[in-house]
Amino acid sequence: MLAPGSFAFRYGESLPFMLLDSIGWQSADSPAYANDGLSRTDAGHLIFQFTLNGEGAINLDGVTHQLKPGTAFLVTSPSPHRYYYAGQNGEPWEFVWLNAKGEDALRLWSRIVERTGPLLALSPASLPIERFWALYRAVSEERVSDPATLSSQLYAWMLSLFEPVRSAVRPDRTAPAPLDKAKRYMQAHYAEDVSLEDIAAYSGVSRAYLCRLFQRKLGVSPLEYLRRRRVEAAVTMLRRTDLSAQEIGRRCGFESASYFGQVFRQYLGLSPGVYRRSSASHPFDTLFLE
Repeated sequence: MLAPGSFAFRYGESLPFMLLDSIGWQSADSPAYANDGLSRTDAGHLIFQFTLNGEGAINLDGVTHQLKPGTAFLVTSPSPHRYYYAGQNGEPWEFVWLNAKGEDALRLWSRIVERTGPLLALSPASLPIERFWALYRAVSEERVSDPATLSSQLYAWMLSLFEPVRSAVRPDRTAPAPLDKAKRYMQAHYAEDVSLEDIAAYSGVSRAYLCRLFQRKLGVSPLEYLRRRRVEAAVTMLRRTDLSAQEIGRRCGFESASYFGQVFRQYLGLSPGVYRRSSASHPFDTLFLE
């Protein structure tokens, strides 16, 4: 059975990937518990902490935020932050944390924070927390210490944070029926002149609710989801048919050849015609846009 603890790693050489510096599960019940991001000695490191029970607080650039159960923060060291125990009457603040380092870690971390901000609300059953526990189990119970093995699990964990809207609650398990209906409708009718009203009516919900649902569960709008399915279909037709690019665009629901080219370039960085001729550098008959 998993138990609280803290584990640190010291590597004999600098390796060219992200590294797990330390990981832990602990409690604090005293106002003396505090960490100042400008006085830490682990410069260049990345810190994730997630509250399980009790309450803490973090001050970010002069603004204080409560850290209640289900709240996580992402900070770097050094940076202007301070997190500390904020419970009352000695109620323990229980949390898990990890500290990572490395060029890849810094690069991904900055992209994650740019996209989500430094504070996240995560379900205990979310993919980031599930992967955290898998990493913690590997270290605490299985005594895994190989840098490459730990790094691969750390990559998987960090990528799950990249889109917390998707990772906090897995769409395949929890997506409500209207979302499933909308997705199936668009996959079946992408070649037609489909409007947001059409999709919402088929799904049995209002347009506003459908938009909120897609943003919350998938991180995109319904019409953005539809455009991606159309481009996917166009890629397959470019590879498997001799139809002109103009005809493929029409069959994939694009209103004009110029708009088809514009959207195709937006996703793939080149025109439909160039993609068709670039089979050596783009040898894919099927492409999934997520």
